[in-house]
Amino acid sequence: MLRFIRCTLIFGLLIGTLMSGARAAEPPSPSQLEQEIAALRAEIQALRAQTGPDAQRLNEIERQLQVLAQEIETMKLGEAAVTAGAADRSNNGMGPAASKIYRTGNGLAIGGYGEAVYRNFDGKLQDGSRSTASDEADLQRAVLYFGYKFNDRFLFNSEVEVEHAVTASDKDGETEVEFAYGDYLWKPQANLRAGLVLMPVGLLNEYHEPTVFLGMGRNSVETAIIPTTWREIGFGVYGEAGPWRYRTYFTNGLDASRFAADGIGEGSGEGSHAKAEDLAWVGRLDFTGVPGLLVGGSAFTGDSGQGLLDTDGKRIGGRVSLFEAHVDWRWRGLQFRALGVRSRVGNAAAINRALGLEGEEGIGKAQRGAYAEVGYDLLSLRSSSRQRLIPFIRVESLDTQSEVPSGFERDPANDQRVLTLGFNYYPIDQLVVKANFLRVRNAARTGQNELHIGLGYVF
Repeated sequence: MLRFIRCTLIFGLLIGTLMSGARAAEPPSPSQLEQEIAALRAEIQALRAQTGPDAQRLNEIERQLQVLAQEIETMKLGEAAVTAGAADRSNNGMGPAASKIYRTGNGLAIGGYGEAVYRNFDGKLQDGSRSTASDEADLQRAVLYFGYKFNDRFLFNSEVEVEHAVTASDKDGETEVEFAYGDYLWKPQANLRAGLVLMPVGLLNEYHEPTVFLGMGRNSVETAIIPTTWREIGFGVYGEAGPWRYRTYFTNGLDASRFAADGIGEGSGEGSHAKAEDLAWVGRLDFTGVPGLLVGGSAFTGDSGQGLLDTDGKRIGGRVSLFEAHVDWRWRGLQFRALGVRSRVGNAAAINRALGLEGEEGIGKAQRGAYAEVGYDLLSLRSSSRQRLIPFIRVESLDTQSEVPSGFERDPANDQRVLTLGFNYYPIDQLVVKANFLRVRNAARTGQNELHIGLGYVF
């Protein structure tokens, strides 16, 4: 616990230094712009008091000022990249940096993001026994986006990621292509996409850049229950009509031979020799008609047997069905996010027997999870500030074996509760410093608390 306290104090001093150094060159705030508008309106009134003013011109100026005032109010609502999809933030189901290709002219566009973290593990587990975990410092990922716009209709977009800094036989680092797809931009209501695509499920899978979510690590529900980063090879359609936005794809299915008691995430093909004996469908629909609000849901369904045979030599279907609903609301300095998800694995007993899994090792026939988080930008209370400091709290509940087939047992370690307390500090929009404390509990009493301190960037 003393290590936790020392790390927190040192980190607090670092944040104070960054905040004091970043105050010098702050652009005008919405409050300052409102004062300028008020001054212009006062000038209009003075002009009207004069003899023979141009009334038509004055009315036009006042109308334009009203439009500007409405735009400033929208700025103050704090439309987030994930919710608003503004032209200078997120586009077409991609994160802010990954959207760069949609905001450029013809030719090459390059972006990226990265995350570095220090993890401090509590010396004891939930039941009081001694922990053997070692503290670590890690460059979790360094990412480059490469996009190319051939013309106004056709473009290519991709993400290349290096995890844990080194790809070598004695390291667990990997070099991966997280997406690589082509778009045909027909019209706002309907566009075509094909290639290695991010599955449009949940709030993090598509929008996983470190500046767009709270906390150093991605939340447990959207990593254990919803695979992340979940991508498959497929094709589909996306677009928007009024306040509604949608994405729907046909892809290769999951691979049940890679499922485990702690979730279905390893069943993703990831575009690497992915088995395609069984195919799948995924779809998403969101409502964004209120500034700062995103509410919607997604569904995935498809067989996962991929040629796996049961003990009688018959093919196993293993249909996986996943449904989730989500809400993300930003209002002025307030941020609120919640998500609930359930999934089911058909023929789970037959899959377990085919894979030789017994007892608590068996794949659950149902998984469930939910979380809610709230944060508030304290610096939004200072009208001149263009920085952000967002303390937050998140509560999670998840179980990857919420139901198991007859003859198998639940592993209580997979029934988890996680409480996260922390903050994000943004000296500029493209850079975030994060710290959070995780209180982890499970039914087996083997949970371990963690402290994370780290840095994220996008460009």
